[in-house]
Amino acid sequence: MERKWPDLCETLLGKLEAAGVDTTAERGEFAVLYAECCAGGCGKALSRKGKKENGN
Repeated sequence: MERKWPDLCETLLGKLEAAGVDTTAERGEFAVLYAECCAGGCGKALSRKGKKENGN
C-alpha cells in the first residue's frame, strides 16, 4: 500500500489523540504546511516516493 504523507500524518495524529494527547497545535501546523505545499505546487512532496525533475 502506497501511502501519502498527509495520510500518514493524519493516522499518527489520530493515534496520539486516541491516547489522550492534545494535538491542537500540531493539527494547526499540519494544516498550514499542507496548504502551503498545495498552493506551491509541490505535488511531488505529497507522495512518499517522489520522482526526479526528469520524470525518473
